Amino acid sequence: MENLNAWSFLTNGFFVVSWYSAGLILAIWVLYDVYYVNTAVSKPLKTAFPIIIIFFSIIGLLMYLVTCRPKKMPLLKPKISTEDFEAKYHSKYVSNTFSKVTGSVMHCTAGDGLGILTAMVVGTYIGLGFWNEFIAEYIIGFLFGWLLFQYPAMRAMGLSSSDALWKGGRAEFFSMITMMGGMLFTMLVIIPHVLSSMPMPMTSMDMPMPMPDTYAFWGVAWFGLLIGTIVTYPMNWWLVSIGWKHGMQ
Repeated sequence: MENLNAWSFLTNGFFVVSWYSAGLILAIWVLYDVYYVNTAVSKPLKTAFPIIIIFFSIIGLLMYLVTCRPKKMPLLKPKISTEDFEAKYHSKYVSNTFSKVTGSVMHCTAGDGLGILTAMVVGTYIGLGFWNEFIAEYIIGFLFGWLLFQYPAMRAMGLSSSDALWKGGRAEFFSMITMMGGMLFTMLVIIPHVLSSMPMPMTSMDMPMPMPDTYAFWGVAWFGLLIGTIVTYPMNWWLVSIGWKHGMQ
């Protein structure tokens, strides 16, 4: 596992600050873009993509550009109407399966990620212990993803409140299992080796984890979310294919 020390840049202060700073700047541009230029993006994704880009920086921006922003779209506010934009550019561009699945994954990662990071910060500070914290991350991540993203997305499809709660929760349950599976692999297999030779404040838990006031915490946080996002892609592909999730709109 010595080769995993190649990932030690995740704990480097300059890298972590640069990563999140770039992510914040890019997220501000995407926020402008989805509200004034690429306006046909669905409301849940108008919230999800900026969050994703804060987490994943340039990787998140590439996901947005490749799957959600038509190549012919101008950089500044268009002169044609939103309806024309919808018909001419956006709907056709996002109709392919990969874009739809990516939209589904963005719903999942944005909500789950906010909940998971919230649980990570609180759980690490109060010393929950690895497995207790992992369970808390699952529960809080599930609730964030379900109520803040899946439910509004289902309501936007015209479902009643009760149907949206049920179908949104059903989709979130399966997405969250694979998201946390990817994060668990990262926390058990990759991160301990990345952190093993690095002097930093550690919790008194049964697994190594830097405190939230260290660069390492935020470096491994986005990396764990990225692995979880990759692992949940096949599940979301299946959920979109059977109609349990609708994906990019």
